[in-house]
Amino acid sequence: MSKITYDQGTIHYQEKGTGEPLVFIHGVGLDHAMWEQQVNRLSEQYRVIVYDMIGHGGSSHPPGPYSLSQYVEQLASLVDGLRLEKIHLVGFSMGGMVAQGFALTHPEKMKTLTIMNAVANRTEMQRQAILARVEEVRTNGPQSTIEPAIQRWFTSDYLEGQGEVVNGIRTRLQTNNPASYIAAYTLFATADQELWDKLDRITVPTLVITGEEDVGSTPEMAQQIHEKITDSELLIVPAMRHMLPVERPDIVNEAIHSFIERTVFVR
Repeated sequence: MSKITYDQGTIHYQEKGTGEPLVFIHGVGLDHAMWEQQVNRLSEQYRVIVYDMIGHGGSSHPPGPYSLSQYVEQLASLVDGLRLEKIHLVGFSMGGMVAQGFALTHPEKMKTLTIMNAVANRTEMQRQAILARVEEVRTNGPQSTIEPAIQRWFTSDYLEGQGEVVNGIRTRLQTNNPASYIAAYTLFATADQELWDKLDRITVPTLVITGEEDVGSTPEMAQQIHEKITDSELLIVPAMRHMLPVERPDIVNEAIHSFIERTVFVR
């Protein structure tokens, strides 16, 4: 792992491979390690870069509250620090929000955008459900929401057959800094409102992906994002839940690589 220092602190990142830069942003409560199977496979074609968001892993943990602009600035500092001219960007869940924010403010630094298992335009019922989880974390601590999250994120077959991988995710969640986690989770619960009315301004070639059975980042949300972003592409993966990059890396890796190839060589 390596670090870059910028005005908000330090950014913990890892890179592997050569070629066009392909940057991945993890979800809330996770870290760069969730992308292991993308790093291993896609580094055969790209310079793959993964990093820890503010308040996660080895990056800086400033006091909350956090803003979406902080996360966008962190990514911009990483891109500038590594002297990357244009990137392919993939954001998962909360990372999808950061990726959208970056595409809105720094389109000149991007070649493609992939928004994966991200939320958008939550209904009042959906918003109240996640705000209730925020309050549960605030009251009872992060541990209280881990097992329900694991059940939402993975299919039952994967939970039964890949216990070691699931335990790795569980351990990551259990070892989060509580104050940083609640600050990041609070932002995750509200930032879709900040982005929704701006999505039609995204001009970067975009791929939108989610799982057919993702109850938090639903196919309906993915469809709405797709409709908002002109000429975007949409992929709904059958019978899958939230943790697509971990549970079905074969589908995710092929989708990202194919999209980049089509975009770079056709447009």
